[in-house]
Amino acid sequence: MVAAGVLLLAGCTGTDGEAAPSPNRPGSPAPAWSGTTLDGREVALADLEGDVVVLNIWATWCAPCVREMPKLDALHREYGAQGLQVVGASVDRGGADARIREFIEEHDIGFSILLDPDQRVMNRFRTYSVPETFLIGHDGTILHRWIGEFDPMAPTERARVEDALAERAARTDAPAEQAAQPTGEVYRP
Repeated sequence: MVAAGVLLLAGCTGTDGEAAPSPNRPGSPAPAWSGTTLDGREVALADLEGDVVVLNIWATWCAPCVREMPKLDALHREYGAQGLQVVGASVDRGGADARIREFIEEHDIGFSILLDPDQRVMNRFRTYSVPETFLIGHDGTILHRWIGEFDPMAPTERARVEDALAERAARTDAPAEQAAQPTGEVYRP
């Protein structure tokens, strides 16, 4: 009976290759979304178009999220100069700014953290829980989705990022060193 239910659900996903991908699937455009930095500035995903983005939806109270953070930071440090933007979308409820700031400092997080206490990112990306992570290409297309904890430094995951960065380098006129210059303080916590 359970197997039949799983098959029924699997059959209702519309993944037959003919239907347009849903908003949270690889091949679809990333939905519009913006978050706020700890200093109150709004940053939209559209502001990052042209760079490859790893968008990690997380919360300070989520143990798997906390375990992912050092590896996401290592990914950022390794590939940031090549045009990778790692963005953490914190869905901690309102009033958590001090806790988030403390978390960033305690874990020496160097990538961008945006606040979304209303959890709009979860609605826009149709996520089920935290953590969920999306690899978004330089053109704003979702390339991959990870549901739950994953190791961004695993060879297969690094290869996904490297492929996206190679495509970005092939499609942009600017050399990687020039294109990888920080886009400004607005993306930093």
